[in-house]
Amino acid sequence: MKKIVFICIAQFFIMCSTTQFQVRDDFKSVSENEKTTFLKKENATAKSKSVIILTQGFKGGKITAKQNSKTIYSEYPITNLKTQFADSFSFSNSSDIVLYDQFSKEELLLEAKKIDSYKFVYIMKILKGEQASYKITLSNTLRPLQ
Repeated sequence: MKKIVFICIAQFFIMCSTTQFQVRDDFKSVSENEKTTFLKKENATAKSKSVIILTQGFKGGKITAKQNSKTIYSEYPITNLKTQFADSFSFSNSSDIVLYDQFSKEELLLEAKKIDSYKFVYIMKILKGEQASYKITLSNTLRPLQ
């Protein structure tokens, strides 16, 4: 019951925020060797694992990711302005994941049925004053991060 209420609340916050989803595989990618090395480093070589890559707009606010009521990520990512890369972490793509941005007080729900066929989930944060919107790109292409 608590899980259903939590998901309903998360859905409400998602509907209130301006979150855009897009699917892209048409950008410059790294070599297969680099991709394999990155996936091993992130412990995401299995088909049931994907990687969330935080890109632009992260300025040190706490980001927490929960999956199946367990915290799988809790950090203060800062975007490198040169590379547009803040941080990354792996997760199981077979169940929903909820990200909470403490600065903007917003939650993002990434539903397993939408993301399970993609290896990489890029999240860009767009700040307008104290308001934040998010652009989420689903892809099977790893772009250069350095």
